[in-house]
Amino acid sequence: MRVFRRACLVLVVVLGGCGGKIDWSGPENFLLRERATNKDDGVLLEYWSLVDAPAGGVYDALADVEHYPAFVPGVDSVSVIAVDGDGKTVQIAQRVIGRQANARVKWRFQPDRKRVEFTTLASNLNRNDGFYEVEPSPDGKRALVHSSFLVRPGEGSAQAVPIGVLTAGTRESFLAAAKGVRTRASGGTATAAD
Repeated sequence: MRVFRRACLVLVVVLGGCGGKIDWSGPENFLLRERATNKDDGVLLEYWSLVDAPAGGVYDALADVEHYPAFVPGVDSVSVIAVDGDGKTVQIAQRVIGRQANARVKWRFQPDRKRVEFTTLASNLNRNDGFYEVEPSPDGKRALVHSSFLVRPGEGSAQAVPIGVLTAGTRESFLAAAKGVRTRASGGTATAAD
């Protein structure tokens, strides 16, 4: 219970509020702002990241789901199950809180809005539904990324994982993924080990 309370306390802290003016010349910061709120049967985590890469490159990296194992740490495999119009359904294997999570996830891509949405259809460990929205800086050299995850327990897990542990693991995975996406978006050759 202490772990849950401690994780919730850390996640409830709002860094700089949500909204307001962005200092586009400030240092890169993957946790420029963050917010956590209880919602439905889980926790809604939101992060605003100031990224040293152009918005188009960041969007392209986020939308390149089938290649996540090459540049997103913790993602071990992705198999495309179906493609339809503006979306894909994939089977993804990812390490979360030291455990292998397997999930079927539906992705929707909106390149005109630089928005990627995802919905977990089935998962053995945790369910994350949410989106990424990418906003270009005025000079086009940087991006502000709003990431949103509604974290809930999965189904079929042999051992239940407290929601506080899942949210802390999601935050940790988010930070690692953000670095990989930035490297990929800026033309680097990030690997899952980075």
